[in-house]
Amino acid sequence: MTVPGKPGRGQAGHGLLPQLADPLPHRYVLNVQLLFPGKPRDGNSAIADQGFPPFCSTALEEIQMAFVNEVVSDEDIVKYNLPFKPGAGRYWTRDKERDCYLWGGIVENFAFGYDPEGQFDFYCADILLRVSLNMGQGSSSFKESPYRIIWSEVSHIQPCDLGGLSLHDVVPLLKSALMTFGYDGRKNIFTPSRIVSFGF
Repeated sequence: MTVPGKPGRGQAGHGLLPQLADPLPHRYVLNVQLLFPGKPRDGNSAIADQGFPPFCSTALEEIQMAFVNEVVSDEDIVKYNLPFKPGAGRYWTRDKERDCYLWGGIVENFAFGYDPEGQFDFYCADILLRVSLNMGQGSSSFKESPYRIIWSEVSHIQPCDLGGLSLHDVVPLLKSALMTFGYDGRKNIFTPSRIVSFGF
């Protein structure tokens, strides 16, 4: 993983709070998947390393997470100086208890031959990180079930020193947010059954 970049608008780091080290807090559901204890599947170590017991393929898996996709309140738009107007009805992926949020999305520009990439603002421990991620060869049609979303690598993070935060702690938290974000960070109505995988 490379983390080049320029200083961003994050504040001086105070180190991650102890509870941020847990990559999978609570409250999240993924549809129709099958896991085996300690055995990674589809490169998604963020799930497999938890050692879940086997599930029936028709069962829902409950994976402990605190991130949720929700509409940003007008108060939070002002509080975090977000780049849209109050009342805009914009979504973010947020862990309220940990005061973390992910905002952004997948950028596609096929007219100029660019591969899709993720461009996000990721806020944690009072630091705002600008994160760019490259995508792997996931699903190409919403008809695919489960729909596969693959994040192959983090290409850039600004500020490059992470504002004093530890990459070891930031990456698991970022993965947790991306798993909840899914395809679009809203209700994921086009991808109700999906698998989010990571190459980093």
